[in-house]
Order: sequence, then C-alpha cells, then structure tokens
Amino acid sequence: MSDDHRLFDIPEIDQPLSTALPPGWLALLLGHSGSGAPLLAKQFAHSGVGNVPVLFYTTYERSEDVRRTFDEYGWDPAGIKIVNLADEYYERVLERGLDVARAREQGLSFEEALTRPEEDRTARSFSLTNRMLSDLAQIDHPFRLVVDSVDFFFEVLQLSEVTTVARQIRHRCQTIGGQALLTAHSIPPDRPVFGLLQDLADVVFQLRADPHGDRYEHTLFVEKAGHRPELSRVWRAQVQENGWRVEPPVARG
Repeated sequence: MSDDHRLFDIPEIDQPLSTALPPGWLALLLGHSGSGAPLLAKQFAHSGVGNVPVLFYTTYERSEDVRRTFDEYGWDPAGIKIVNLADEYYERVLERGLDVARAREQGLSFEEALTRPEEDRTARSFSLTNRMLSDLAQIDHPFRLVVDSVDFFFEVLQLSEVTTVARQIRHRCQTIGGQALLTAHSIPPDRPVFGLLQDLADVVFQLRADPHGDRYEHTLFVEKAGHRPELSRVWRAQVQENGWRVEPPVARG
C-alpha cells in the first residue's frame, strides 16, 4: 500500500477505505474518555509523516505530553507541527480577561487602560478558528490535519462557528487533497449540530471501551465510509507496542 493511502497504518482498515474515499476527505472519530481515541488520532497523524505536511491541534493536552506519547510509540514528532490551541486561547483571551479583572480591582483608570501595550489590547480580537484556518490557507498541496478534540470548540465557540470551521476544513481538504480527522470525546448537548458534523464527515469512526471481567475490551467501529455502507465494520482492537491494531471483524449476532 502506498504511503498516501495509509490512514492509521492498520492494513485491515486502510486497504478498503483508501479505495472508497475521495482524494480529499474529512473524518470524525468518536471516543469517550478512556477509549484510547487520542492515541488513535496521534497514530493517524504519524501515518502521514514523510508524505505530506502534518498539523496536530491539541485542545486539552500539554504540548510536551503530546510529544512524549509520540516518542513512547516510536513515532518521531519532529515531522509534525503541534499546535496547542487551548494554551493560545488562554494566553490571548482568558489571561487578558484576568488582567482586566485585576486592573479593575486595583482601580486602573480608563486612560491607563488605553495606554497598555498594543499586544494586550489587540489580544481581544484573537479568533480561535482564524488561528487554525490561517495555517491551512498557507498550504497549497495535500496535507494531513488532526484536531483533538472538537469538544473545546463547543465550549468556546457559537454552535454555528463549530460547523463553519468543519465545513472550511472539509472544503480545503477537497480543494487540495487534504485528509483531516476531528475527534470528539463527548456528545455535545446540541445533538442536531453534532449530527451535522457526522453528515459532513466522509468517514466516521467510533472507538469504545467496554468492561469485560477485570479489564476493558476495545472495539473500533467504521460507522460510515463515504457512500459505501457495505464497508461498515466492527473490529476488536488492542494497543500494542507500535500502536492500535485490530483483529478479525466481530461476528454479528
């Protein structure tokens, strides 16, 4: 299999899906806390290294922890651009709000506020979506992108903005042959919007962890694969030293 056809470097998954998906596509990976979805997202990013530019946007992990996970599985993070959107949002928006609150508490006058450094005042205009999409605008050839996870977007953006950024990512993928994976760790309260994300995605995965005796069994579902319903699959999954691997499909009762 050629490098550009690798999704997760899991042959059982990559082989059928690579023939069913268009050159540029958007994927959605669902996985509740403890399912192992963040590791699968990193595996997806790693599989693109050396073939296309890879961007990994984390919204909840520390950047050093992301790199450490790559190292633990023998995946070199040097070929991946890791962007911590949560840290940038804190520094440009939340920390600015704390500064304003402290200034008010200390009695900072309106005139003093106007004379604060220019970077402090322009921080208010920081746009989380524009920050990410500006990176995409600079790419004019195939790429691979991961957002882990969109839960953060549901916390800080308007619902319409969440779907807008997903549409923009998908459009960029279709235009220049990019491959993007968005993860979701929880179902947002606005289910219709979440359903729209599933509709926008060309392929939808779900990774589940269910208790089985004194341990958990993991199952990887291919819930949607373009317009090929016959490619929907259920796989037993387990983590090995080089990442996630799957066993033969689970028999359907």
